[in-house]
Amino acid sequence: TGVRTCALPISICLKQYISEREYKEINQLEVLCSLKDKSNLKLELDYKVSVTKNDYIGLKEINEYLYYVEDVLVAYLGISSFGGNNGEINGMTHPDFRRKGLFAKLFKLATEECQKRNFNNIFLLSDSKSRSGTFFIKAVCGKYDFSEYRMKLLNKTILENINSINLRKAEEADKREIAKQNAIFFYGSEEGESFPEEEEIINMTTYMIELNKAIIGKIRIEHSDNSAFICGFGILPNFRGKGYGKQALKEVLRIINEENINDVELDVESKNNNALNLYKVCGFEEMSVMNYYRINI
Repeated sequence: TGVRTCALPISICLKQYISEREYKEINQLEVLCSLKDKSNLKLELDYKVSVTKNDYIGLKEINEYLYYVEDVLVAYLGISSFGGNNGEINGMTHPDFRRKGLFAKLFKLATEECQKRNFNNIFLLSDSKSRSGTFFIKAVCGKYDFSEYRMKLLNKTILENINSINLRKAEEADKREIAKQNAIFFYGSEEGESFPEEEEIINMTTYMIELNKAIIGKIRIEHSDNSAFICGFGILPNFRGKGYGKQALKEVLRIINEENINDVELDVESKNNNALNLYKVCGFEEMSVMNYYRINI
């Protein structure tokens, strides 16, 4: 359900979820902006369009902000939240419509929404090569926090069979364990806390990593056309430094290879040297850098 704030030719649409049609509109704008700016965006579109929608009346949470001129999408902003009570903001404006305050209007609406949801941290994302993104972030006084590398599998390694660990597809009964591990891996939470369960996503498979039938970690594959994205990967602290992470990653790459998928990517925080070295050993190389800036509102 969208909310049109004014009549044509200009309108702003506020939504909780994006539709297939809006996915295509945003994707077309993303391609245009990426070609113009020679940079990447992290809009999480495949995740957003695949998430299982809850039935509701009206807007529960506003995550999508679309700016139309004569029914053509010229600016977009999205809020993503993957746990830890953090909000991530990313978006773009059509090159022909920049410096007109369009994105600033969407950003104001988004920050008001973030305040309502009481996020602990709000991050504004920008590719390190994006001049327009960097300019806007400076204008809103964003403070640099950390960077994340987008890595692509360019050199396939030997995908030998793995004997010491086992990967099995996650089941309904694993939801609590997955939520707990997400908190440990990505938010530094301790066991015993309350963790949000992961949403059900179409074209996504989570594997539980087992050693002698005991769960020691997890890893997720998101499929889109002829590509795969690896995420949600971690080994529990007591089992790190023993080579299990490398074995699990190689096993996942073997699974992806069997599906004849050659385009494989993942993200890793730039300061996570252990993970960075692991991915490089397994054939991944850095393609771009996404900078995260903390926003105070």
